[in-house]
Amino acid sequence: MLSALLMFRRVANAMRYAVHQEDFLNVLGAGVTLVLIGTISYALGEGWNVVDALYFAVATLTTTSVSDPNLVLDERWMKVFTVFYLLIGIGILVEILRRLGIAFVTVQAEERAAKKRGSDDTDA
Repeated sequence: MLSALLMFRRVANAMRYAVHQEDFLNVLGAGVTLVLIGTISYALGEGWNVVDALYFAVATLTTTSVSDPNLVLDERWMKVFTVFYLLIGIGILVEILRRLGIAFVTVQAEERAAKKRGSDDTDA
């Protein structure tokens, strides 16, 4: 439980750090917009409910398999849409994760430096 809370704190700190970096919110907004576009497209194009469309959009972008056998693209134009959705979307998601990774590493380094400074102060 304690390690989960510590990890949550680190992720929250990394997110807080990333939000203050140049253009991170633009990239994050592009990712959210992309998921919304996919959800709406799959809901309207295939006649799926919003939850199924959201699931399919996120599973597609994260390149995980869609485990629901009923969620199959029947429309040819939706298959073409999905090709471009993947080509654009994977790049955006990788950029979000790259920036969060940099933020996570930076926050960890700052925490270690602060801890070291604190132990140096108590040693003096």
